[in-house]
Amino acid sequence: MKKTLIFLALYSGSLLQSQTNRFTYELQYRENASQQYTTTLMNLDINPGSVKFYDKSFADYDEKNKKTNQPTSRYSTKTDQVVERKPGSFKNSWYRDFFDYFVVTTNDEMKWLITQETKEYNGYKLQKATTDFGGRNWNAWFSNDVNIQEGPYKFRGLPGLIFILEDADQNFLYKLINNEKFNTNYDTKDFVETHYGKPAIPITNDKFNKYIKDLYQNPTRIFSEKIKAGEKQTFKNESIESVEELNKKKEMLQNGIKSRYIYIEKDKKPEFN
Repeated sequence: MKKTLIFLALYSGSLLQSQTNRFTYELQYRENASQQYTTTLMNLDINPGSVKFYDKSFADYDEKNKKTNQPTSRYSTKTDQVVERKPGSFKNSWYRDFFDYFVVTTNDEMKWLITQETKEYNGYKLQKATTDFGGRNWNAWFSNDVNIQEGPYKFRGLPGLIFILEDADQNFLYKLINNEKFNTNYDTKDFVETHYGKPAIPITNDKFNKYIKDLYQNPTRIFSEKIKAGEKQTFKNESIESVEELNKKKEMLQNGIKSRYIYIEKDKKPEFN
């Protein structure tokens, strides 16, 4: 069968200096089987000195800003899966966008069980491996034909590139759909290392969860300060001009905080009272 994914980076050595090899995955995710899937695209950028995984829309907005030379279009992650690491490393910088911008350093070494089960995908022979991570059981399908030991999000360390990744309950499904190569190292400083100039604040996951839970308990605090300063706030196209009006939106804001992300690492998920 002819391979329908054309990989420009089938190589036995390292990437050339100052090049980005980008793999795009389709991600379908949901909280549980009672929900419909949300579908989005994610980029895995492999550079000589770094590996980055993030929502593809970041790069789309970035390209738009570069073409217009007006960096006004911004995007916030919908997945909470923005990570960066060194090639060959399980130590990740996990960037968290929740009003402020944070970075959590995590060590995510995975123990894989490689099975003899195989299947075909777009002309590639894939082999199955399993692991436990983030409170979920995972199945990965990798190709020995692509000598890149990386994959979506924090998943890596197999003898080849991960093409398909899914948890046992099929609440997170990744499928590799495209590959492209850039002649230069694609610059992500505006949306990975910083959030459009806002530097990432180092924090632990426990402290990040405490920050979210504190917001949940008093969700109007940030917005009330802005209203008192004379700024109007808009929620679902409704303009809020007074603290009294804002206080009526407390439950809506709390629901938004609780449901903002479907946490891939459910063992790190904040618990709301």
